[in-house]
Amino acid sequence: MFQAATLSMVALISMSLTPGGTYTASSFGYNSDYIDSYGVGDVLVADIDGYLVKMNPQTDASNRAELTDFAVHTVDKGESLSVIAEQYGVNVSTIMWENKLSNAHSVRVGQKLLIPPIDGISYEVQSGDSITKIAKKYKIDTDSILAQNSLESEVIAKGQTLFLPGAEPIVVAPTVAARAPSTTRSTARSLAGSSTAPSPGKVFIFPTSGKITQGFQAGHYAFDIADRSKPPIWAAGGGTVVKVSTGTWGGGYGNHVIIDHGNGLKTLYAHMSDVYAYNGQQVSQGDVIGMMGNTGRVYGVTGIHLHWEVSQNGVKQYPGNYY
Repeated sequence: MFQAATLSMVALISMSLTPGGTYTASSFGYNSDYIDSYGVGDVLVADIDGYLVKMNPQTDASNRAELTDFAVHTVDKGESLSVIAEQYGVNVSTIMWENKLSNAHSVRVGQKLLIPPIDGISYEVQSGDSITKIAKKYKIDTDSILAQNSLESEVIAKGQTLFLPGAEPIVVAPTVAARAPSTTRSTARSLAGSSTAPSPGKVFIFPTSGKITQGFQAGHYAFDIADRSKPPIWAAGGGTVVKVSTGTWGGGYGNHVIIDHGNGLKTLYAHMSDVYAYNGQQVSQGDVIGMMGNTGRVYGVTGIHLHWEVSQNGVKQYPGNYY
């Protein structure tokens, strides 16, 4: 087992960790080069022999599996979530899930982020839960749950928080019957949004479920994504809804929505059967803004689909570069 401690450089110089013993300067046996490799605020771990292992930020030589210490990181100027994630050796999505972030680009200087020791999610035990049920639900191993949470048995209590290593949030896709075009905010709130996080270094998430049936090419500067079940359409990123058009031809787009993500970046979502967004609305990444449909200029094999455009300063961009 390991013992975790956050030490300042002053504390590091004046003492060492002796598991089960007294912290004394005489027991300190590390040379100055080794000491200099640590920075103020680093999380250090002493193993059963009293040797220090630098665990936070993550290093290639350190395995944090079965450790329960969470780091608190204060966002510095110029830092992005992908940079922070790489520093701690976890995925961007892990940090987003732990801190309930809907947009990977919404972190601000001075913001404090809770960084789990490894990839996974925090889970609050519900009535009727058991370790076996939780493991089966999230498709992970029961032993990994026990080890990660330092549990000696499978006895857990309602309201208890567990960290599930390697798990991801479960998104339940709603079953929605086809309906006439409408703008209904209450319906949007009743549908499941997407908790998917962007890939490292990317801005957006894929805005719906389905298969790309027509790509970005001359005369078609967008992705067409098709799924006959008419799944929900999600905001690819956080921003402000600057246009909502319903019940008209819409220049061939039919029912469509445009979101302004700031800094000249916009996305357009066309051919919806239903629109749940409204002008001026502030949306978060993954919010449901409508349902896939075939309004406007739709014909041939394309059928029911989402026409998704990404533009930067008015110039249409290849969407695949953004998610």
